Amino acid sequence: MRVLLSGFLSVWLFAAAARAADNDLQLYLLGHPDDLGCTRCDGSLGDVKEPGDLNAQARFHRLSSTLGLVFIPPFQEPAGTTGQSGFEVGLSMSEAYLKIPGDAWATSATQASSPPPKVLALPTLAMRKGFGGSLEVGAAVSSLLNSQMLGLSGELRWAPVDGVAYAPDLALRLYVTRVVGAQDLDLTVGGADLSISKSFGVADMMKLEPYGQGGIALVNAFSSVVDFKPGVASTTNPVAHDGVFRDVNLQDNRYLRGAVGLRLVAGAVVLGIEGAGAGGTNPIQSGALPASQCVAGICKAPREYVRIWSTSARLGFSF
Repeated sequence: MRVLLSGFLSVWLFAAAARAADNDLQLYLLGHPDDLGCTRCDGSLGDVKEPGDLNAQARFHRLSSTLGLVFIPPFQEPAGTTGQSGFEVGLSMSEAYLKIPGDAWATSATQASSPPPKVLALPTLAMRKGFGGSLEVGAAVSSLLNSQMLGLSGELRWAPVDGVAYAPDLALRLYVTRVVGAQDLDLTVGGADLSISKSFGVADMMKLEPYGQGGIALVNAFSSVVDFKPGVASTTNPVAHDGVFRDVNLQDNRYLRGAVGLRLVAGAVVLGIEGAGAGGTNPIQSGALPASQCVAGICKAPREYVRIWSTSARLGFSF
């Protein structure tokens, strides 16, 4: 069993190490929401400011929110805990199905001009450990293939109804994911949900565990300083073409999320499948627009809808 798990982990790490950079971010391709200090930015005399574009902020919101929802890991667990001495580890492969305009998918491969990929693949290594009082903690590491991005996740679950005969298990969960390796982008996802599941014996040899989850996901995103004209250099003002995107704070960027799944447990082996979806309408930035971008005196940030669908499959081991 240990050899098999090591083999799967080796394949996953090899896939992550051998990736190209097609899905690595190039945020400058989204455009700049605020004015730049130059247009040509070559140091020539008479160079004027380049006006900002509010649509660039909308594209940043779509990209960061989509990525945040993609990186929510598939822990693929029932509401019931593993118990005080229980432990489970598993490898999942998730596929996220994108619905995003090409100009908002600013990566090395697309250059914000080619269609985005239809599917993103994320191998994930996840584990969970039970404690007394129906408490359980979990951790996961996800890798977006063809990129340098990793998602580092943790969760805390409490099951107020756990292992009661003739009643479904119920659990409350808090989770957070920190995305690292995203160039110029600081991205964190958090959420809470309620899950319900029931275990059914099959021929006294295995168990089927259908489960469902529903809750809220919060995406927090902001950028570091971005060079919006990396192909030029001004000798008179080298930072004139630098800028940032406006913050998207988690309290303003909320999404409803649900998942359904089925696990088959045979001895120590766990097989699982899951489908999930998330979506919501939120402002493209936190706070009001600058006066120069207000329309008819209205400075409230525009709102837009973002959603993501995903599926995943899992092989795990329970001890």
